[in-house]
Amino acid sequence: MKSMCPKEEILVDYIEGRLQSKEKRLIDDHLSKCDCCLETIVIANSMNTEYENFEFQEVPNYVTQTLIQQIINKKEKFWNILITRTRRLIEQIKIHLSDFGMIFWTEWQLAPIRGARLVLARNQSRRRKAFDHLKTDIEIQKTGDNEAQIKIQVKRSGPEVQKIRVILLKRKLDFGAPIIDREIASDIIEENSVLFENIPFDHYKLTFTRDGVTLGRYLFQIK
Repeated sequence: MKSMCPKEEILVDYIEGRLQSKEKRLIDDHLSKCDCCLETIVIANSMNTEYENFEFQEVPNYVTQTLIQQIINKKEKFWNILITRTRRLIEQIKIHLSDFGMIFWTEWQLAPIRGARLVLARNQSRRRKAFDHLKTDIEIQKTGDNEAQIKIQVKRSGPEVQKIRVILLKRKLDFGAPIIDREIASDIIEENSVLFENIPFDHYKLTFTRDGVTLGRYLFQIK
């Protein structure tokens, strides 16, 4: 059973080597069971360079091993938490800001690049996206030197799908100026697909709506 944590003054005396043998043994035993006090000593010792005699004190081997293991565990846990939280934060920022066209650089998908399973040809690419439980295949195919066609296929059928409208917007991107979206094509899904032809290479946004409600957006570039 872990004993009551000693006061800070006693921990300072322990660090500076002013405790009697009996008191020191009690602190050693407590540190082997209390992560909080052990961490306090580590932090205090690392921040105060005047306590040079601390690292030359003789301490039991189990205290040293516990200290080392705690440092390793805390370091690994810290980096795991940091990586996880950073990824979540990036995703949240992308979700909240992409609707305003403020972070297009996080969303552009270059047409010539795609996963191995989706490679069709050098001038063709396909992206799979899901919006509001709606699974779609967005296929982009170059048909000329500066032209392409965009085909959107929906993975399910039914009345709800027939009500979905797909809007293609061309994006005007000028450094330091607001992003301007201009609608160049729009169509309602019929027979589970929509096709836009003779589309010049540029930056675009596909918007999926149903009854005036936006289901999702997809930003991409054809070049």
